[in-house]
Amino acid sequence: MEFEFLTFDCYGTLIDWESGIRNACKNIIRNKSIQVDLDSLPERYILAELEVEHEMYRKYKEILVITAIKLLKSLGIDALAEEAQAFADSIYSWPPFPETNPVLRSLKEKYKLVILSNIDDNIIEQSIKLIGIEFDGFITAEQVKSYKPSHKHWERMLQTFGVPMEKVLHIAASYVHDIVPAKEMGFKTVWINRHNERPKGPINPDYEFNSLKPLIDLLC
Repeated sequence: MEFEFLTFDCYGTLIDWESGIRNACKNIIRNKSIQVDLDSLPERYILAELEVEHEMYRKYKEILVITAIKLLKSLGIDALAEEAQAFADSIYSWPPFPETNPVLRSLKEKYKLVILSNIDDNIIEQSIKLIGIEFDGFITAEQVKSYKPSHKHWERMLQTFGVPMEKVLHIAASYVHDIVPAKEMGFKTVWINRHNERPKGPINPDYEFNSLKPLIDLLC
């Protein structure tokens, strides 16, 4: 296995976005008379966000605000503008998973590391600071004016780095946003399936783990 580049989705793969979403919603509903199943929020958020992303290209900060309003409305909450904005702003502090830094530090000794993310440049820059690793580059939705599962992130990555596809391994937590389009294009993939989900379609990853840790044995 002679990969040269490892490409990663960020949120859900390197950054614990589910905790970020739950905590942001907790802050909004704290003073409201409503009971919410916090464990269901991430999946509901994904569905709402996909709807918003399919409408047209917007910067991700705007996607966050619109999706927050849709999500909260589905819970019976009419969010104030400042509450939706606070939800969006919380992304700057969403934490990395505990294993993210040590695993990436080991992988960086042998591979080039690149992030492919449905995000804005300034947000990914802050998340990279929290991760504490110097990446070799990142491709964002802001750069390609498109959101995964579109193929444009991967197309831009190949153009930018001039690397053949067979030298790239894509690693991601989202089956729909990442594993499916990467496999459609012919990339090898690792699905970081943290919740032991079943694939939502016929496409299968090349490898499947429940955290980043097994990447060390696979790749080093």
